[in-house]
Order: sequence, then C-alpha cells, then structure tokens
Amino acid sequence: MTAPAAGSDTALLARYGNALTGLAAGDAWGYQVEFTSYTRMPAYPVAPPVGTWTVSDDTQMTLAVHRALAEVTDFDDVETVTGALIRQFLVWQVDPDNTRAPGRTCMTSLRNLRAGARWYDTDGAVESAGCGAVMRLVPTAFAPDPYWLGLTALQAVITHKHPRAVVPALLLADATRHAPAQRGRFLEHALTTAAQIHNGTSTWTEDRYLQDVLAPIAGDVSSFLVDGLNDDVADALMRSADSRDRLQDLEPASYGDPCAGIGEGWESASAAALALLVADMATASGGDAPSLTSPQALAWASTSNGDSDSIACIAGGIIGSAHPEPDYWAANGLNPTFEPRYAEELAAAARQGTCRLHW
Repeated sequence: MTAPAAGSDTALLARYGNALTGLAAGDAWGYQVEFTSYTRMPAYPVAPPVGTWTVSDDTQMTLAVHRALAEVTDFDDVETVTGALIRQFLVWQVDPDNTRAPGRTCMTSLRNLRAGARWYDTDGAVESAGCGAVMRLVPTAFAPDPYWLGLTALQAVITHKHPRAVVPALLLADATRHAPAQRGRFLEHALTTAAQIHNGTSTWTEDRYLQDVLAPIAGDVSSFLVDGLNDDVADALMRSADSRDRLQDLEPASYGDPCAGIGEGWESASAAALALLVADMATASGGDAPSLTSPQALAWASTSNGDSDSIACIAGGIIGSAHPEPDYWAANGLNPTFEPRYAEELAAAARQGTCRLHW
C-alpha cells in the first residue's frame, strides 16, 4: 500500500492511529511482566498476550489526554487546557478500571488536586521525575503549532513538576512528532537537541507557550531545561547511545536485557532513553533494513528488568508514529485484540485525531 504524502491530514491521522495502536500494544505486552525481573521472565523474549490484550494505566492516561485536547477549542487559554486535563485525569482516578498498577505519584498528585490545590502549589503536584510524565504524551506530540511543546510540558507537570520529568517528555514528544524524519536516529536527534539546550541555541527556550505553561514554577525556561538535562537525562541518553552502538554488532537473540547499563525506566530519564533505543533498533533511514521488526521491538522492550509496560508503550508510540501507512501494525503481522472498551476508544481517537490535527 502506498503511504499518504508526508504532512497531509491523511498521513497525520494514519500516524496518530499507528502511534496509539503501538503504544497500547506495547503497554499490554509489557504489562504481562511489569514486575518480573529479567532473570525470571517466562520466555526470552516474552511472547505477546494470548487472547485479550489488557492495557494498563499508560494507555488509560493517554486516552485521558486525548479526550482533554479534543474538548478544548482555544489552546491559547492555558487555564482552560489545564482544567480539561485535570478534569480527565480526575475521571480516570476514580474509574473502576483504575486498578492496574497506577503510579503512586499520579495518584497522590490527583488527590491533592481534587482537594483543591493547584498543580504548582506546594501541596499540589508531586515534585517527582516518575515515568508517568512521559508515557501518555502521544496526543500532545500531535497537537498543532505553536502549542505542542507547551502542551507536552503541561500534561507532565500536572502530576510530575520536576525538570527531570518535563525534559524527557519534551524530547519524546519531539521524537514522536518528527518520527518519519528521525527514523533510526532518534537518540542522535535527542542528543543534538540536548546540546542545543545546553549551549543556548535551542528555539525551545524561546517558545512562548512553553514559557506560559512553566511560568508558575520556572522564571527562566532555559535554566529549567538545563537543570533537567543535568539531572541524568543527558547521561541516560549517552548510555543508551553507547548500548545501541554495541548492539548493532549483535544478533537480536543476543541483545539481552534492554535496561542493562542504562536504567530500569521507572523514572522519566531512563524510560525516555530506553524507548528511544528500542525505536532506533526498529526503524532505519535511507531504505536500510532495521535491526528489529516492529513486533520484535515490542517483545524486546517488554523483556526487561524494569518498567516493561511503560518502556514498550513509549517505544510503540514512537515506532507507530514513524509510519504514515494506514494500519501499519496489522500490515506487519500484529493484530492485538484489546478489551472492547479500549478497542473502541482507541479506534475513535484514531479517527478523530487531536484537535486541529493539521500542522
């Protein structure tokens, strides 16, 4: 099947649908073994779910972000967008399905917000760098200019107001948004962006919407981003790049634990670095064949000593976003059977796209 022209509405909708399917599939695949150590895995790699693919809070919160953005008509009004995100997160907080290992930071922050605190209050969002800030951002990555960067930060700080949570979220949103152009070089692009932030040449530091979002906690966006990078984010990216270079000389059966030498993905820095590594191994530029097929990549990401569902979820979103062909995953042999509720919600979100999807 011929892919739609890059940048067209059809291509963007296809990429968004592929990203949603990829993240939900990775989530369900890894959720099977989320708290299983690498040495106790049932298989190497872990097999995909049999029967129904059960998603976790990662997919649930991604859908909450989608619903929030879909209801907003004026992204310029940061308070309105904030209210929509908080409202959808609070709906998720008390959902009967919210029994699938939700993050402690997310739940604590939302209890504080439900009690009346604002996210930037001392008793509001927790100042944590947990990976909840980075596993649900696909909808904001597809939001229109000039909002996507600030919206990505906003969905993060509502529950995780730490630079080490926000900066990886921005890097992952950039990778997801520009995935077709970064295929096979996601880590390279992330490291280049990190260097630009460090040396003061990044346009992100002048992004007015990002400045507005972070204004309650960061008077100087540049310093805020540098603080995040210096808090192991840049180092995790470099460790991941070293791992990628080592793995490229090996057969996939010899890859071992993706977390080895990088981190376990329970916090945002290593989760982002691991997801970018997996996406690099599953994509390639210039017509070259990638080291892993996309389903193989989800299997490898799931067979980890760390936060298997979040690592595979984030990687699946990036990999899916790299492909503008409709129904990319099915065409590549992956047809997950999600629970009816989530199958319907994912399909509806894919048809709808984020508000004003056209860039």
